[in-house]
Amino acid sequence: MTVLRALSASLLALLLVYCGLETMDTAMGENDFITIIADSADYDQLSDVIENAFGKPVFTPQPESWFLYDRYNLADLLDHKRERNILIMGPLDGENSMGRYMRSALDSAVQELVRDGEQHVFVKKDLWYRGQTVVHLTGRNMEELKNFIASNADQLAYYFKEAWDERERTHLWTLPREETIEERLLEDHDFSMAVIRGWFVGKDSSEIGSVLLRRQAPAETERWLLAHWIETENTGLLTSTYAYETRNRLTNILYRTYDDSAWVVIDSINHLQFDEVNFQGRFAIRMKGLWRMNDYSMGGPFVSYLFYEESQKRLYFLDGSVFAPKYEKKKLIQDVDVMMQTFYPRKDEEDNATP
Repeated sequence: MTVLRALSASLLALLLVYCGLETMDTAMGENDFITIIADSADYDQLSDVIENAFGKPVFTPQPESWFLYDRYNLADLLDHKRERNILIMGPLDGENSMGRYMRSALDSAVQELVRDGEQHVFVKKDLWYRGQTVVHLTGRNMEELKNFIASNADQLAYYFKEAWDERERTHLWTLPREETIEERLLEDHDFSMAVIRGWFVGKDSSEIGSVLLRRQAPAETERWLLAHWIETENTGLLTSTYAYETRNRLTNILYRTYDDSAWVVIDSINHLQFDEVNFQGRFAIRMKGLWRMNDYSMGGPFVSYLFYEESQKRLYFLDGSVFAPKYEKKKLIQDVDVMMQTFYPRKDEEDNATP
């Protein structure tokens, strides 16, 4: 019986490799759903750290989870191998079917890295289908695997979130766009980005170096994308404090009620987060959090990037925000975020004209 189980795990790994040689179709399923392949007993020991990695809420301000997930047995993998996001996990030297699968799926050199404690996670894009992300997550034993997941929760979620963003960027370039606005940004301000059909220019001021784009769809929603820049050689301004102060200063000018009685401010108490990130090859400060009117009448999520463009001697501040009281907001703010990630200065025009 043990020999048969070992053969089954090895055969499954071979079948999955063989399936990868076929002409690839596109993966299916929702971008925010992760299929987890794990032994039930293993999963019971890991469920709390898995929840912390993939089920942690994002506040918009209502709590929403970036990802939903379900666990399946290894025997179910062939039935789920077309899913967009797949996480396969188990200790490398486990005595169950997952251990045998891991030893069949990972080559000897990779196994040595795992046994030396040097590697635990292996990410493969388009493994069996286009637009798919498959993550193998393992360790020498269950304790090491659990500790690794606990210590690297944000990075593990990032693998799937970055893949989701990448799919959205690819899709974005196929959508109808406001080409007149894109050309106007380039000609008047020496930068541009992909502006999806339905967005319009709310405000455009060279005096304060700012362009505010807006979108009012679906009904009863509002999305804003603000691009601000200053001419400077002072890269010392690349700080979280400057990002925070810049957003509050600009929203005080540009995000006001019609009667000027209220304006937008950052909610400095709840869920404000700063990260150092790579923004298209540039060092950037990313700020994520909640905005509110200073009279507490409205609010929603925002994400900002502060970065320096050396070729132009410019400091850029890009900011996207959403108001959508009747809708789930995580995908709306992601749409704005992905749109900001298509930014390019004039020098990159030729490189970015075609996705």
